[in-house]
Amino acid sequence: MGIAPRRLTGWEPGEVTTFEWDGAGRLVRAVTVREAEFSEVDVAMLLAEFERANVLRGRHGRPMSEATAPENQFAYDVPPPTTDWAQKKLKEAQEAFKKSWPQADMDSLLWLVTKRDPEA
Repeated sequence: MGIAPRRLTGWEPGEVTTFEWDGAGRLVRAVTVREAEFSEVDVAMLLAEFERANVLRGRHGRPMSEATAPENQFAYDVPPPTTDWAQKKLKEAQEAFKKSWPQADMDSLLWLVTKRDPEA
């Protein structure tokens, strides 16, 4: 990311320009100092996100270093699954399409799942 995360909430770095004049009142120098783009908090946040994003995870979403640690052998519970209704409907539509068009290259088709308007 080329910009500080806080810019996403509207922050802009402050600037201060100092002017230097000679004895005759002519401008000799103008120096503008800009606030740093990345604060210590921005850097820490980006580093933490980079580390989190690059952790090897299993299909369950847990870090593999945790999931394979011997001390965690009996540490996990798995609640009942949740139905992904959009995925269920997509699978049904794909199966019906494949039945109607058996020669179709299913891997090259793009599918869109839209939500019906409850008022319609």
